[in-house]
Amino acid sequence: MMHQLKTSSRLIGLGLCIALAGCSSDQLMLQKKVDYRSGSDNIGKNTLELPPELTTPASNSHFNVQANTVLGSTTPAPSATTATPATILGDSSRAKIVQAGNQRWLVVKGDPEKLWPEIHEFWLDNGFLLSLDNPAIGIMETDWLENRAKLPKDLVTRMLSKISDRILSTGELDRYRTRVERGSEPGTTEIYISHRGMIEVYSKDGSSDAKITKNSDDVKTIWTPRKPEPEMEVEMLSLLLQRFGLDQATAQAVVAKPYQAPASASLIDNGKALSIADNFDRAWRRVGLALDRSGYVVYDRDRSKGVYMIRRADADIGGEDNSSIFSKLAFWKKDAAPEQKQAHEYEVHLTEGLNQTKLTVTSKIKGDDNSKIISALLSELK
Repeated sequence: MMHQLKTSSRLIGLGLCIALAGCSSDQLMLQKKVDYRSGSDNIGKNTLELPPELTTPASNSHFNVQANTVLGSTTPAPSATTATPATILGDSSRAKIVQAGNQRWLVVKGDPEKLWPEIHEFWLDNGFLLSLDNPAIGIMETDWLENRAKLPKDLVTRMLSKISDRILSTGELDRYRTRVERGSEPGTTEIYISHRGMIEVYSKDGSSDAKITKNSDDVKTIWTPRKPEPEMEVEMLSLLLQRFGLDQATAQAVVAKPYQAPASASLIDNGKALSIADNFDRAWRRVGLALDRSGYVVYDRDRSKGVYMIRRADADIGGEDNSSIFSKLAFWKKDAAPEQKQAHEYEVHLTEGLNQTKLTVTSKIKGDDNSKIISALLSELK
């Protein structure tokens, strides 16, 4: 998709594009896959001066995004001053990527408590702030940022960048959720990264392509969810490996040859439950990642009872009635009404059986349809 211009400067940028339309399509090749730093207002801040509790960080003024409130425990996150490198020393035997179906995660030798501060620093150094940083439930979530690596490196882009970096935009925002679990193997930690994305589209027709019209109202835009990108999850896992001490070549080799774990899930009980071909420990971890990818927020969990307490992401609740550029992201402005949230709250139950784990879903509202959750989890787990 061609890069988009910021709404306020869209017509100016289009005029320049028309004047310089002779550029070759070969110039649109991207030089790298990830660049959140150059578009971040956070990177200029001294991370050593950040408060130890990153539960309500300042928003990125580039996109006027407000941070979410931390869910669950309010245990303070480790501060940047206490972070100690969790080095893997370039030995690929100390870390591996495990793949089951379309899911991948990182298995590292080390304790979660020692790795957590380094993962925390990893996101800050990439330009993000953490809107959720809760070691008690093992979850971090970043704020929304633009991947500037998706901008083409052509003559037009370079000229506009000299005027102002704010003129150009990919029209996309990314957020990452990191889940840290104690590994099934003694002395290991499993790290899961899931991606969520938003895309800026024209409010009139839902298109992401720029158009020149006589009516300025035609260029009004709104933000709407876009599909998760598993390839970006893999890319961030590779960068995290490098953060832990692997050189780039070794990290890429680890990612390129993941350990293949068996993956299978199927509908049972007339489509009202899932059978997962994993023991409870692995099923618990895979379901957690599947929930993140499916757009559900885990606001509490009880592993001893095999229960995830989830709700639909606020971005998906009540957004149908709004039309302004940021109102589609209701969680940027305000929480959904309590009664509205309750109507979208569920419990996901895991019960271990013989060579399989059964998954069922119950709603807080009696008679609520749980089939969409079952279907979404099936597509992630099979």
